[in-house]
Amino acid sequence: MKLSALIATFILGVGFGTLLLPTLSSTRCQLRDSSQGQETNEVTLSLLGSITGKKFPLKKVISETSGAIILEPNNSHQPLLELIHSLAMEVSAKFSEPNSPAHEKRRINEVSALFEDALRIKIDAHPDFACDFPKTQAGEVQRSGYPDLRVEHLPTGAVAYLDPKLFEETSIKSSFRTFYFEPSPENAKVTEDALHLLIGFPHDGKTQKWTFGKPHLVDLSRLTVKLKTEFSASNRDLYQEANSD
Repeated sequence: MKLSALIATFILGVGFGTLLLPTLSSTRCQLRDSSQGQETNEVTLSLLGSITGKKFPLKKVISETSGAIILEPNNSHQPLLELIHSLAMEVSAKFSEPNSPAHEKRRINEVSALFEDALRIKIDAHPDFACDFPKTQAGEVQRSGYPDLRVEHLPTGAVAYLDPKLFEETSIKSSFRTFYFEPSPENAKVTEDALHLLIGFPHDGKTQKWTFGKPHLVDLSRLTVKLKTEFSASNRDLYQEANSD
């Protein structure tokens, strides 16, 4: 079955979220749309097990969910790659200083936004570059979800989607999922052919005294991602009886 057929109708997740499947025959289970109270497509639960854990090239996932192409870096992209890496080094050093604003945060997850904003501001301040949050197909700015930043080299028009990540240095070989992509037709943030890059900032794990090491600039054009299927419910679904009291 083509990936595009899966993505057209299911809840896909790779550590990346949730997707929707087509109708198949065999042992079936009727699912109901909680907002409409109507039966939706019949899905085969046994099929979920057969696709969970299946691996796909990120390049294929992006092309079939957005129509955009993940480009591979070439010589024309060197100015963009070099600037991102050099400014990431500056950001890493800044947040390692004794009076770093990162040390005011209780959890490392709260520090991520500081890195994202600092990197965005530094790149955008360069006269040859523009950096901002990617806009959805509808032209709306959305902070959540992949990718975090859009970088453009103005002289050449080259574009890169950039995802800053923090990770504990000792976990660099961990198999725990740390990259997520959730296909969303309504809120898709990938709208154009571009490089897809991740900039990883290692830290020493010393809570509220973190120091950060040399960043890793990663090309995602050859990344393979794993599909995770899941069923989900909102608080409205869970507590609707309580809300009616």
